[in-house]
Amino acid sequence: MSEPKMVTTAVIISLVATILIILGNIYTGSLYATIEGTGMIIGVVSGILVFVSAVMLKIRPGEAERGLRVCCRYWGSLILVFSIVSLFGGTIGGFIGAILGIVGAALALVVKV
Repeated sequence: MSEPKMVTTAVIISLVATILIILGNIYTGSLYATIEGTGMIIGVVSGILVFVSAVMLKIRPGEAERGLRVCCRYWGSLILVFSIVSLFGGTIGGFIGAILGIVGAALALVVKV
C-alpha cells in the first residue's frame, strides 16, 4: 500500500522538530546549567519522545488490524502532546521545534485514507 504524501510530510516535519527541540535544549542547558537544568531535561525527554512517535508514525505498527487513519491519529496525538510539553523547556530552538512538531502532528491527524 502506498503511503499518503501527507504522512511523509508529517514525519519529515516531526523529525526536524525533534532535532530543534533536542539541540536547542542541550545548547541552552549547557550555557545555563545551573538555572535551566530541569527545563533542559523536560525538553530533551519530550524531544526524544517526539522522535520515537515520528518513527512509529513512519512504520505504523498495527495498521493492518486497525487501519491507517487510526494509527496516524494515535501517533499524531503523541507527537502533539510531547511537542506541547517541550514548550516547557523554555528555549528558542525548543519553541521553534515545538511549533514544527505541532504542524507535523496536525498533518498526521488529518490524513485521509
